[in-house]
Order: sequence, then C-alpha cells, then structure tokens
Amino acid sequence: MIYQILIDRFNGGWATPPQNDITFLGGTLNGITDKLDYIQSLGATAIWLSPFFANAENGYHGYHTVDYERIDPHFGTWKDLENLIDKAHAKNMKVIADFVPNHCHINHPFFQDALKRRKASPYRNWFYFQPDYSNKYVYFLQYRDLAKFNLENKATAEYMIQVGERLSKAGIDGFRIDHAAGIPMAFLRSFRDRMHALNPECRVFGEVWGFGVARKYYHTLRFKSPWHKLFYWIVGLKQECLQLDYDGVMDGVLDFQFRNILIEELKAGNRLRNNERLERKLKAHFDRYPSPDFKPYLFLDNHDTNRFLFYCHEDHTLLEEAIEVMKQCAQEYGLEYIIYYGTECAMTNRQTIENAEPYADMRVREPMKWEKRRV
Repeated sequence: MIYQILIDRFNGGWATPPQNDITFLGGTLNGITDKLDYIQSLGATAIWLSPFFANAENGYHGYHTVDYERIDPHFGTWKDLENLIDKAHAKNMKVIADFVPNHCHINHPFFQDALKRRKASPYRNWFYFQPDYSNKYVYFLQYRDLAKFNLENKATAEYMIQVGERLSKAGIDGFRIDHAAGIPMAFLRSFRDRMHALNPECRVFGEVWGFGVARKYYHTLRFKSPWHKLFYWIVGLKQECLQLDYDGVMDGVLDFQFRNILIEELKAGNRLRNNERLERKLKAHFDRYPSPDFKPYLFLDNHDTNRFLFYCHEDHTLLEEAIEVMKQCAQEYGLEYIIYYGTECAMTNRQTIENAEPYADMRVREPMKWEKRRV
C-alpha cells in the first residue's frame, strides 16, 4: 500500500488544522518523518511525496517548479529529504517522488532566459516557441503560467533524466510522472531505463488522464500512433485506451479506470461488496493488463479528484467497501494500491471540484485532520 501525501497539507505540527488557504500552511518533510510510525500503522509499505522542488510563490502543491536542484524552503532542505528517506528505509518503507518534467513555472530562470534573450538563449529550444520569435509559447493545457518543456530536445531530456538520477542516488525508490500523457514516449522510456539502470527495483508510473482535456489541447498530448490520434479525435479520449497505450513505455499507470468503474456502481445505487456485476467488470478490466512488466496502480481518489466519500454521500460503510474491493483486487492481481492522506479519517468534500470554479481543488486539499481513524 502506497500512502499519498501532499507535503504542505500533511503535518506542520498543528493540533487543530489551520484554515484552508491557497498559500503555504506549514507542512514539512520533517513533519512526515515524525509521522512514519503512524503511516506504517495503516499498513503502508511506501509513501508518495508531492513535488518538493522550489516552487513559485503560493505553489504550496509543488507543481509550479522554478528550480529542479533546490528543495523548496517551505518544505525543508536536502538533508531533511535524505533523513526522511533513510528513516523510511529503516522501517522497510519505500519513498516515491512526484516528478514534473512536462512543464515549469514561467518564473523558472531557464524560461525567463529563453523569453528575454530569444534566439541568443541556450534554452530557447528547451521550450516550444513559435518560429517567428514572437515569444508565443506552448503551455500546459490552459495554464499560461506553466511553460511546456520540449523533451524532444536532447539537452532538455538529458537534464531532466539527470534530475531523476540525482533523486535515485539520494534513495528515491520510484517516480510518479505528472501529466505523462503530454510527454514524448521516447523520453518516458529513456527515463524508465536510466532509473532501472541505477536501481532495478525502481518503478516509474505515470498520470495518464483524459478527464477535462478539451480537443483544442490534443496537440499537446502524445499518442502511440497516428491511428490512435485519429481515433481520439473522432470519439474523444477514452480512459481505458489511454492507459493501455503506455504498455512498454513505463512500469505502470495510475488506474483512473478502476476508480471510474467503482463510481459508476455507486451512481447506479449499488453496493460494492458481493456485487457480481462489479466483479465481472473489474475482471474484464484487469484482464487487459496481462504483462507483469506493466501494471495499473489502484486508487480511489487523489489531489485532483473528488474525495471518494463524496460519491458515497458520507456513507462510511460504502467507503469501507471500496477500500476492501481495492485491497482484494490488489491481492488477486498482484498490484499496488494507493490511499490518499485523510481517507483513513474520512476526509471528504461536500461540493464537487469538477465544476471549473477557481480553486475548487482546495476542497480536497485540506490540512490533515489528526483525529481518531474511522475506516
């Protein structure tokens, strides 16, 4: 079991959770180290850390990187990261880093140099600029403050792989690749192979998610073949197909389709335990992953989705059933499953985050509530 942690929201030493806000709230790497016994008591054999490199102002979540060589001072230092890794390893727990090679914040010095010096900048080809030097650039989906890296450029790709290698040498055991669907598959294969060369037990899995991606952004995605691209243009992105595209590219993908299947049953008004229809649907789903070298990583919710309890209408027994089904599938098919921080104490959101309201995702990124566990 992998325990997913949003560093800033997990443990800043608070007894009463601070008021939720878009700014940093005080969670640190040392705060996670202090809670390793608690995490292990849940049954976790690994922890997944949200991005910890230096971020833009108010980038509490870690996905707006401005420096891939420095730990964000809000979270701690390299020594704090290494200490966390060492202490986790001493408890036979692995540490997974959330890695963001697809884009950086526009305040990153590489992008600023490319923007200001234009063709004189050695970093101009590190990003996708229009050839007329108009300084128009490709950004991550609709987020103009996140410039998309050109990982087809050898220098850019090598830099990012070396960042991964530094983390691996520091003891990181695995990588979750953010927005892997937008990254060239050749880069993902190279990254996986180089991490395996340093540590054969290292696992590289990606976020391949089609939800909410409008057709006008399809040109920023990477598909396995022109036929797949044509298929998606005609029928729209299909989650199951997207996930299967990455067989042979990474060690696995986050299994959004597993989550979709469970939610479909809840929306139909069905229980999850002893549900024969659900069992048939899950068997058909997992039978599509016959390779031992490519596995789906099961989860119920994360920092970009509604909390699973939201779909249960706060019926804790349904959440318990979902966790039970997930554990059973993991055991039967030899898979790993992920618990998002706070799920074990029934954290939820009462309003959806899927209505495109600004900062709606804050509803599922509240500070950890250190209360008695309920599930």
